Amino acid sequence: MIPENETDEEYVTRVRLRPIHGRLALCRNEPSLMPYEHLLYGRYQRFEGRLEEIEKNHGTLQAFAESYKEYGLHPKPDGAPGDVRYVEYAPGAKRLSLMGDFNGWKAWEFEGERDEFGKWTLDVPAAAGLKHGSQVRVVMESHDGRQFDRVPAWIQRIVQCCDEESGETRCYHNGVYHDPPEGERHEWRHEKPRVRPASLRIYEAHVGMSSEETRCGTYREFADDVLPRVKELGYNCVQLMAVADHAYYASFGYQVTNFFAAAHRSGGPEDLKYLVDKCHGMGMQCFMDVVHAHASDNAIDGLNEFDGTGGHLFHEDPWMGWHGLWGTRMFDFGKYETLRFLLSNIRYWSEEFKFDGFRFDGVTAMLYKHRGIHWDFIGGHAEFYGDHADNDACVYLMLANQMLRDDPKFGPAAVTIAEDVSGQTGVCRPVWHGGLGFDLRLSMGPPDHWARLAHEPDFNWSPSRVVGLVTGRNPEPAVSYLESHDQCLVGDKTFAFTLMDAAMYGCMSKSRPEGVHPAVERGVALHKMARLLQLTLGGEAWLNFMGNEFGHPEWVDFPREGNGESFQHARRQWSLRDNDDLFYADLERFDGALMRSDEDCKLLASNRGGFTPTVHHCRDDSGVLAFHVGTNCLVVANLHPHESYPFYRIGSERAGRYELVLDTDAKQFGGWGRIDPEVTKPETEGGPCDWQGTGVCLYLPSRSAQIYRLVDEWDVPEVDQYVYHNDNDLGYAGGYDDEYDTGGGGDDAVWY
Repeated sequence: MIPENETDEEYVTRVRLRPIHGRLALCRNEPSLMPYEHLLYGRYQRFEGRLEEIEKNHGTLQAFAESYKEYGLHPKPDGAPGDVRYVEYAPGAKRLSLMGDFNGWKAWEFEGERDEFGKWTLDVPAAAGLKHGSQVRVVMESHDGRQFDRVPAWIQRIVQCCDEESGETRCYHNGVYHDPPEGERHEWRHEKPRVRPASLRIYEAHVGMSSEETRCGTYREFADDVLPRVKELGYNCVQLMAVADHAYYASFGYQVTNFFAAAHRSGGPEDLKYLVDKCHGMGMQCFMDVVHAHASDNAIDGLNEFDGTGGHLFHEDPWMGWHGLWGTRMFDFGKYETLRFLLSNIRYWSEEFKFDGFRFDGVTAMLYKHRGIHWDFIGGHAEFYGDHADNDACVYLMLANQMLRDDPKFGPAAVTIAEDVSGQTGVCRPVWHGGLGFDLRLSMGPPDHWARLAHEPDFNWSPSRVVGLVTGRNPEPAVSYLESHDQCLVGDKTFAFTLMDAAMYGCMSKSRPEGVHPAVERGVALHKMARLLQLTLGGEAWLNFMGNEFGHPEWVDFPREGNGESFQHARRQWSLRDNDDLFYADLERFDGALMRSDEDCKLLASNRGGFTPTVHHCRDDSGVLAFHVGTNCLVVANLHPHESYPFYRIGSERAGRYELVLDTDAKQFGGWGRIDPEVTKPETEGGPCDWQGTGVCLYLPSRSAQIYRLVDEWDVPEVDQYVYHNDNDLGYAGGYDDEYDTGGGGDDAVWY
């Protein structure tokens, strides 16, 4: 029984739930998994065994994950003021010492002592001068006599090295001892949210490329300049990419070298805390894009060959220890110290920086021993479990999710998102059900299909194809998106640029003497329609990559040798959206209206619990589709490039009067304004239509979509039988005049 003074969420975080009678709810609810229940239950037992081992050694999983308070460089417990203790795991080292600018980089002045497990400990007295801001490296000697130096694995800040005489930067980094005095520490002003929003609207951002100038943006600039605009648009969560430090900037943050250090190019740790704190002050959650599937192969700045061996925290077997396509090191999640390192990393960012949730990158590469390379995952459950599965990695993910859920204060608000392309069943099911414990998974298929469709002519934009690509996703809770950072990396383009291409360079003005460019008219209309349909049909949460809300042109390409170290495509051109004469401003206004429509009409929230909208009207001949979603809302889209319908009958499950909530064709959104919201108050009439209780006649402008909400409701007419759609329902049967232009452009319309 749940105590009366506890909520369900508080009880679940206090009392860990387990399978009943050794049977997994995941398999009971999904009969097709029954042949694999022994494998899934074996995976769960491995999780229980590892958890019991951790709790036996450390008391709780949380205590184990607080190893970041011991490992690395910290003020010495019970030591004199200024004394520093350094703890490191390096089983392959024969000798280990700490050096830095505080001792003139003398290699063996402060040597450590090793225990039986490979854990090294050394103390540096205050008199040595090791203080906040000192640059350090750890020097080791291997058993074969080699000497080498590395950046400490648990370091909390790094800095790029410079030549002391010339000031020129070098290609490697040093660790920095971070222990700021009280006056320099960030003072937290706002608490982490304790509850999740009804629906997540996520703004994916890269702080480094958030400046319009050709340089790295900073945490404080992002907090002061970008966050207010994000809040104004209606997003309730910011997801930060490239937070953990990475020596190679062009890796987009996905080749991490220093897992406990905030990306140094955008500021220091206290600056990042300022950003997260300000996000909470605006009532938004802040997520971190965490990369635990792999690590950079950089041995000078990162973890590769850290203690002189090919193992350490990674697989020693080259087939398992390296990713065949990325060239990165793969963690061995079966090692106790690897679990300590990565679980502590999650705990560190959650506790010290107060991140509310995590997007786990590259989950597919973790779930399978083959890393998902050259696998299309069309063979069913047999490809997900058994010999292909990396069960140690699955156990790590289960432990990470369990640890976040077990937080009695913030556990109910914590959110975890899996980037998995395999579609494995159970990724978003609770751990005690036999799942991995994630809340959401990225719906990664539809964006790629949208990207292909954007290259195709209008006659391929049929309602049946659009509905198929949007709804063709895994049934588990998903983050829906039209495009993330993946779709606009070098080699591809943003969705808007694919639609409009070169016309975006000189034809985005609404006051062109020649009139609106046909490609721009088409692209702006389809950009809005695609976003509306993907949000309302595609999942339980929404994600937008920074700048794409206003149709940012071109692509993303970070400074690298191949482009002359240019920042030209590693920035955001915010000034485009601030010019009301350009269509960019209209696209951003539409995005804000779409976010507010979700808040008011519960569009995303209505998709939870498996209640996916059903498209009850889908006709390729007319180009029209319609479905119910949200709180008594009806979404209608006319994909036809030039044919508008003045009196088109659509099925409605409820009878009453509708009001127009959102119109992609509104003038303030860069449309033609063919529907007047002040006079458009359609009412249902007649008997059944589209297998719904009644029908409503609407004006459907070409290349536009609308959201209507029922504001007055009355009883559905009683009838004896259902009726099918016929041409009379469309308003153009019989004596339809081919010369009649219904507002869609007629012969002047562009047909690509």
